[in-house]
Amino acid sequence: MSDSPLRTGARARQPKRQPERQPERQPKRQPERQPKRQPERQPERQPKWRQALERKLALLPDAPGVYLLRGRGGRLLYVGKAKRLPPRVRSYFRGPATGDPRRDALRGLVRDLDYIVAASETEALLLEANLVRAHAPRFNVELKDDKRYPYLRLDAAHPFPRLEVVRRAPPDGARYFGPFVHAGDLRRLLRSLRRIFPLRSCADRRLARGGRECLYHHIGLCRAPCTGRIEEAAYRRLVEDLTAFLEGRGEALLSHWRGEMERSAEGLRFEEAARLRDDIGRLRSLMEAQRVVDPRRPDLDAVALVGRGPRAALAVFSHRGGAVVGAWRIAVRRAREAAPAEIMEAALTRHYQERERVPSLILVNHPPRNREILEAWLGERAGGGARIRAARSGPRARLLQAAADNARLWLEELELAGRGRRKRSGEAVQALHSALRLPVAPRRIEGYDVSHLQGGHAVGSLVTFVDGRPLKSGYRHFRIRAAPAADDFAALAEVLGRRLARLREEGEEAPDLILIDGGRGQAARAAAVLAGQGRGDLPLAALAKRAEEIFLPGEREALRLPRASPGLQLLQRVRDEAHRFAVGYHRRLRSRFLDESPLEKIPGLGPARSRALLEHFGGLSALRAAGRDRIMAVPGIGPGLAGRIEEALRGGGEDG
Repeated sequence: MSDSPLRTGARARQPKRQPERQPERQPKRQPERQPKRQPERQPERQPKWRQALERKLALLPDAPGVYLLRGRGGRLLYVGKAKRLPPRVRSYFRGPATGDPRRDALRGLVRDLDYIVAASETEALLLEANLVRAHAPRFNVELKDDKRYPYLRLDAAHPFPRLEVVRRAPPDGARYFGPFVHAGDLRRLLRSLRRIFPLRSCADRRLARGGRECLYHHIGLCRAPCTGRIEEAAYRRLVEDLTAFLEGRGEALLSHWRGEMERSAEGLRFEEAARLRDDIGRLRSLMEAQRVVDPRRPDLDAVALVGRGPRAALAVFSHRGGAVVGAWRIAVRRAREAAPAEIMEAALTRHYQERERVPSLILVNHPPRNREILEAWLGERAGGGARIRAARSGPRARLLQAAADNARLWLEELELAGRGRRKRSGEAVQALHSALRLPVAPRRIEGYDVSHLQGGHAVGSLVTFVDGRPLKSGYRHFRIRAAPAADDFAALAEVLGRRLARLREEGEEAPDLILIDGGRGQAARAAAVLAGQGRGDLPLAALAKRAEEIFLPGEREALRLPRASPGLQLLQRVRDEAHRFAVGYHRRLRSRFLDESPLEKIPGLGPARSRALLEHFGGLSALRAAGRDRIMAVPGIGPGLAGRIEEALRGGGEDG
């Protein structure tokens, strides 16, 4: 079957070139081409990951929560908490270096971020501790130095125990609660607890010495057992109430205090009733954390689905030992075409295929399709039974609501990001329409580039953008067949000619704008090709890399758009994508050629020296024509190796 003019890679070898042209052209092209191509290999000023990160930073919700900073490959680097997410998270990416080596190193490694919205700063504190304890991120300092996690210690065997922060939890009979992260935040939490449960904070020696009450008693933070102002039985009840709260029995404690407050009011003990009222209010604010941490709860996952229009999002909160140790978010496309039961079934199947641990209970806000089958499969993975249940009220419903709140926020983020991308793309297309004075808005743009290694293995690339976004199905590779070595103009003409032939023969959609990587000369050559093919009506522009100037056929002056122009930025994305696509294909061909090259079989000649020879001579043809003395001129090639190379290539065929 004959090859189409556009079929790439159809011929393994290029046609023989004129032997007298290459030695004449190569020395002239080599000194000036290498420096010219070098700037094009520099990375783009703002990588794609940075652009995505900036969009996320702009969409952070103004709420308390936990943020997770990630590096390459999604690796978790740091977990932090914030009373308000936007200013705290953006501080990692705004302004000059802080002078903190750890923070500055983290700033250079972050490539992505996630966040979990919390109901309060206290909830964020405890959630941060759970996530750090579960995942041990690299930049959470408590995990990198010799310190241990802080605990709350309560020696129940002491007649008047105190609540203190410690770094170790030895088996000494005392009660330990934790561990927690960030001792400073934990101490602030401890101050709140002391307002509700005013236990002593002094050392045992101070308690034994007695004497006058200290300042803490006068400001309401201690019942002064050192002066006998509180009996041991009453102090013991205070300790039991604190223990109940720390064990997660806060609801029962609140109910008990309400009853005591009512009895005090009925007995006309209004001062005691007022104190209980204040303590109930303080405890209720701390009880917000119980929505995230409750040691009584079994291992379970809360999976919530939220949808609006064609979009939907799921959030999965993983609770282990009563604590949130993981959170996942799943985006759903074409949600309008599927029922919630179908989406939930697919989401559960996909999520738990990738999980090593499966809980015995999964809470969902929409029952999945084929629930019995899913439960049987999940039960096998869990090593026992697994149930999928809804939760209408109570603590489990609050867990599910927390997942739903985060899913809803993420859905809004997806919608805003989608609208932002469409708006920016539309603005860029309209900006080009006006700046280039095009007959129609350039909805479809085709970008072209060529790549070669000093004349060897020349290739071309075509990328297509539609409505400002890449259309991967419109990408094409070209192996240069007829253009002379190192002639970028001829290679560009060949690529354009073959593309126009395909448009004519197969009736494909013509572009609204053709973009060439180059300057005035490339624009003129491309315009001549279009005119020769009878397609001079197609709009054409060339974008020069160094000064970002735009050259239009027939225009004497180059067009310069502001750096912030969305139209220029769109042209830069098309140009850079065409270059990336061409260079990637060229590297694959070069690697394949080296694997198949006769140089590979020469003893003592490795890939590095083979590449150096080809770069020096421009290809196998010139290398075969070179004598032993010229081969020895290449750095790293000695007399013996040069003789083996000359002998191995003697009588070989030409490279194309």
